[in-house]
Amino acid sequence: MVQKRDLSEDKIIQTAIEIISEDNYDSATFKRIAEKLDCKTQALYFYFKNRDSLNLALTQKCFNDLDDEIKTKCIGYSGKEGLIQTAKVMRAYGLKNLSLSLLALKTSETSDDKSIGEAVLRLKYIMYKFIEEFVKDDETKLTITRGIRALVIGEVVNEGIGWFHNPLIKNTDSFEINLGKILK
Repeated sequence: MVQKRDLSEDKIIQTAIEIISEDNYDSATFKRIAEKLDCKTQALYFYFKNRDSLNLALTQKCFNDLDDEIKTKCIGYSGKEGLIQTAKVMRAYGLKNLSLSLLALKTSETSDDKSIGEAVLRLKYIMYKFIEEFVKDDETKLTITRGIRALVIGEVVNEGIGWFHNPLIKNTDSFEINLGKILK
């Protein structure tokens, strides 16, 4: 068994992400994490007081990683193209990390932790930097950013559970068509 001193917050978070990725967003129990780390469940409580605090840390990691992806993959874009690229990166990240993204959405809905609000504001800020180049009206900016976030979340959830598998139109094509409609 791994002794407590060999554990770290990062190691626990990474193990939880592995479990979530293998199973589903609700599968990273302290018991399963401890089994995978070959330690006692009680050792995890030194780092996270309960499952909610672990889920909050996982959500923060999800938002931070998404933030990094956007910053890396949207460099050099501006205006409408930057906003489109941001939406594509958000969608791709959500699909690639489906279970973690679903956990982050669930935790965001139920948590009143201010770090979640700050993460959402960072994302909104990035989107606003692009949108300010072609939209001046605050109400329109808000409507467009809400529409893009709703489209991305809907795509990730629906595609992730298999509802968007239809040979009539490819998933990416319908996403881009709907994104274009939001930006008109």
